[in-house]
Amino acid sequence: MLINFMTIGHSKSLLSYCEKGGEIIHSNKSLGDSDQIYLQMKQQEALNTKCMKKTFHASLRIAPEDKGKLSIQDWIDISERFAKKIGFENNIYAVYMHEENTAKEHIHIVATRINDDNKAVDNNYTKYKSMDFSRDIENEYSLRKVTRKLEKIKAKEVFITKDHRTLTLHKIITSEKKKSKDINDLITNLKRKHGIRTKVGKGIYFTDKQGVKKKGSEIHKTLSIKGIHKFLKRNDIAKHNENSEDIDL
Repeated sequence: MLINFMTIGHSKSLLSYCEKGGEIIHSNKSLGDSDQIYLQMKQQEALNTKCMKKTFHASLRIAPEDKGKLSIQDWIDISERFAKKIGFENNIYAVYMHEENTAKEHIHIVATRINDDNKAVDNNYTKYKSMDFSRDIENEYSLRKVTRKLEKIKAKEVFITKDHRTLTLHKIITSEKKKSKDINDLITNLKRKHGIRTKVGKGIYFTDKQGVKKKGSEIHKTLSIKGIHKFLKRNDIAKHNENSEDIDL
């Protein structure tokens, strides 16, 4: 089973898309068509002004060879269990079936993140939670087990890419970070020496001379923004210890 999960800020258009592309098979704390469910969600969210992306959207898809293995009730049960896994089981949400009885059968779940306490459900580790949930469902319903790159990262396995440009970026960035004092120093060295541009936001992205853009964590887990900061801090401490002199008291 494949699960795509994200946090978004446009529930109205999403609910409309889900309704037009299929049919609603289940809802929680909500009734009516997509417009009515949207209004109920907005009423629930009205008092929370801090959360910018107040909607969860998940699509759960089975492999083509698993066609016909799941009934509508199975999908409903799976959606309820998924809501509990992520933590929005007590929130307003709706479940839509798309392409029923075809090789592309899947469901969409649209949920408000805002609960009755006016707080947003945490969205940390949702990718890992979704991945674990997929494995549980695959085992329970005898579905095809899908290979996931993220699962290898979670298990701390080394994922080796065959893309030579990615391998080159990995080699250059790893080399330069060992010589850099901080993140700004690394950015400057990559641009000046190798023509590699760097963009830092929620993550870190590198663009080579050919315009190929890669997220650090996609190149290697050690080149995520968190991984680079961790290395630079550890490297700085090591250099400081090497340069410090012993003082006899």
